[in-house]
Amino acid sequence: MRLTVLASGSGGNATYLEIGSTKILIDAGLSLRQIASRLLSIGKTFSGLDYVFLTHEHGDHISGLLTIHKKHGPLIYMTQGTYRNMPVRIRENLNPESVRFVTYHEPLWLDGFSVLPFMTYHDALEPCGYRFTEGGNSLVYMTDTGYFPQSGFDYIRNADMYMIESNHEPDLLLDSDRPWLLKKRILDDQGHLSNEDSAFLIANIIGERTKKIVLAHLSEECNTEGDAIRAYHKVFIDQGIAIEDFALVCARQNEPLLEIEI
Repeated sequence: MRLTVLASGSGGNATYLEIGSTKILIDAGLSLRQIASRLLSIGKTFSGLDYVFLTHEHGDHISGLLTIHKKHGPLIYMTQGTYRNMPVRIRENLNPESVRFVTYHEPLWLDGFSVLPFMTYHDALEPCGYRFTEGGNSLVYMTDTGYFPQSGFDYIRNADMYMIESNHEPDLLLDSDRPWLLKKRILDDQGHLSNEDSAFLIANIIGERTKKIVLAHLSEECNTEGDAIRAYHKVFIDQGIAIEDFALVCARQNEPLLEIEI
């Protein structure tokens, strides 16, 4: 498996994943032109896209979906709630034969790999994360969740790589000029994980296979890469975990990360 985070944040989210010869886009929150340009900048092309997996229906995750669908015709996987709650102009212009529904905790088997959808907790209708597994190697992809319960740990435990939300530093959020209702939404259990909450979650689910952690959906106004990394260092040290055993990087909004092999 080879993963490239093309963009991550409230301005748009898209991640490109190759599993063997299969090409996958996780979320489509950038325009087709932006995605193609960012792929080209790292020596990739967008032709032959097989699948799109959507985490939920918010615009920063689906704004480019319709154009991508019309141009490349991939199969699109999402929960029924995501489909029902997406804007009518998008839903009614998707070819129904290209839409596939996923169910929490029921694995899909595609082209020699599996995909396990699992529940996330966000102010959307049936949001989800995904665990991609091929030949014993696995990637857990989870953004936009306000918390994650211990009852779900077994679905995401001991992956080789995690792409996990680390959205905000609470002090920066509370001191910002954002309206109180927006601050409350972000801090809510159906909102976004803070740096510390993200680190505590990962500290409780990593295992001997885990080597790589990508911090995603960092707020441009209420977080910094330094704050996110420091929070992880503090939590891991407090938990007796050697942070240097992991490759820890932050995904960015305006530029792709280099390809990561899993």
